[in-house]
Amino acid sequence: MIKYWVKLINFIFKPIEKALSENPEKIKSRQTEIEKQDFHNNNPNKFDLIDYPKEDRNKSFYFHEYNKPNGEWIEIDEPICKIRIGEMSGFIFKSASVIASNSGILEHTLTKGDLISNGTIFYKLHQKGEYKNENSIENSEFKVYFKGPDTKHSFEKWLIEDGSFVKAGDPIFQFKDSKYRKHINHSKKAGFIHQNNPRKVGRLNDNELMYIIRDKDEERINERFINKPNIIKDEFNNSTIIKWEKVSSRFKISEGIKTKSDNLITDFLFSFNFINNNDQIVFHFDPKQIKPKQYDKVFFLFEDGEQIQFELTENPVSSKNRLNEKILEYKGLITKTELELFANSNFKKWKISLLSDKREILGGDIGGDDFYLTQNNIQIVIKKFVSEYIDLVNNTIPYYEPTVLKQVRPEKETTTDFCFVYLMHDTSNDYYKIGISNSPEYRERTLQSEKPTIEMIASKKFPIRKIAESIEKTLHSAYSEKRLRGEWFELNDNDIEHIKETLK
Repeated sequence: MIKYWVKLINFIFKPIEKALSENPEKIKSRQTEIEKQDFHNNNPNKFDLIDYPKEDRNKSFYFHEYNKPNGEWIEIDEPICKIRIGEMSGFIFKSASVIASNSGILEHTLTKGDLISNGTIFYKLHQKGEYKNENSIENSEFKVYFKGPDTKHSFEKWLIEDGSFVKAGDPIFQFKDSKYRKHINHSKKAGFIHQNNPRKVGRLNDNELMYIIRDKDEERINERFINKPNIIKDEFNNSTIIKWEKVSSRFKISEGIKTKSDNLITDFLFSFNFINNNDQIVFHFDPKQIKPKQYDKVFFLFEDGEQIQFELTENPVSSKNRLNEKILEYKGLITKTELELFANSNFKKWKISLLSDKREILGGDIGGDDFYLTQNNIQIVIKKFVSEYIDLVNNTIPYYEPTVLKQVRPEKETTTDFCFVYLMHDTSNDYYKIGISNSPEYRERTLQSEKPTIEMIASKKFPIRKIAESIEKTLHSAYSEKRLRGEWFELNDNDIEHIKETLK
C-alpha cells in the first residue's frame, strides 16, 4: 500500500527541516487497483489526486527528488521520492513523500520539476536481474554510494589513487562516524576505480556517490581528462593558430600539463600549440621559482629509454597566462618524431638544465593538478593530450606538413668571414640538407645531437659569406621541385653527384 506524508522543507535551514520531519502530518490514502495488483507484473505506482487533502487538490504538483539512486535496491515502506505541492516561497515549500509498496530494484521515471497529473508514474520496481540499469557487481560498471543517514559521518582520505586497479576486498577510503570511530570502505569487486571527487573532504551524505568500479579505465579517462582547444582563424593572412582553453584539469582554464619538481619547489607547465604554421612545444616557468635563459635546456625521458632535448634558442619572454599570472614563456619547434614519442611512449621524467646557474632540476613524477597527481595519470594525460593535438592539427590545418627536422640557426658570422656550403645526408629517411656555415663540422655535430643518422657528404670553403649564400641560393633554386622543407631535399643519385662536383 502507498503511504504519504506531508511536511515543510527548508533546504537552507536543516534544523528546521529535521524538526518538521520528526512530526509529519500523516495523510490517509485510498487503495487503487494498481496497488492491489501483484508486484511481479511490474506495474508502476501512479499519482492520484484523490490521495491528497481537499485543500491541496486545486494546487499544482511537481516531482522534486528520489531518495535513492537509479538501479538501487529499495525495501518495502522505504521512502522512494518526494513531490512538491504548490509553488515555492523562497526555499520553503510543502511536500509529500511516496513510500515503497514493495521491495525491488528502483527505476527512476521522473526528473526534478516535472509537472505531475493523474496517472503520472512515480517509479517502477523490478526483480533482481531484470532492469538493465541495475547497480550490480555482476555488471561491467558498479557504483558505490555511501550508506549512512547520520549526517555526522565525515570523509578522511582516499586509500588508493584515482584510476588504480583494485581487487575485491581492497581498502578504498577511510571515514569517521559521529563518535569519531574510524571505518574503512572495501571494494566489493575487482576493477578500475573512478573517484567521484578526488579532492573529497568533510561530511558524507546518505546515498552520496563515492566511486565507480569498471572493468576498463577508458570511460574514466574520457570523462575526467577533457581537452578543449582554442582555434583562432586569422583571415588577414589566412592562417590558423591552435592553443588550449583547458588541458585535463579540474579548472576551467588550463593551457597545458602542469607537474612539479621532485622537491616540490618548482612548477613546470608544457603544452603543444600550432603557431606560424609550425608545431611548437610551449614551456611556462614561474619567475618567482626559476628564470631560465638562452641556451638552457629541457630534457624529457621516457620509460623505453628514449630522450628528447630542447635547447632554449632565445630568452623566455615575460608574459601573463590566461589566469593573469606572471610567467616566463618559451616556444620552440617540435618535430613529428618527437610528437609521436610523447603520444606513444610512457613519459618518465623531465630535467631542466640551467647552465648559467650550474644546476639541474628534476621532476615530472608529481602532478600539479588534482585530477592527475600520480605518475600513472600524468602518463595518461600526456598521451591523450598529444594524440588529440595531432588529430586536431591533421583535421584542421589545410596542407599540414609536420616538421621533419629542426633547422639550427646559423652561427654568428661577419660578412667578411669565410663560409662553407655543405651537403649532408640523413640515412634514416634518405633526405639531404643543402646549407651554409662557417664551421660545417660543428653544424654536423649539432645536428647529430638531435639525429645521430646525419652525416656530411661534401663541403666547400668560400672566401666570404656572400659568395656562399649565392651558391646555396643557386643550388636551392636548381632543386626547388625536390624541396621537402627549408634546406631539406629528396635527391636522386645524379643530383648528389652534380652537387658534389659543384662543391669540389
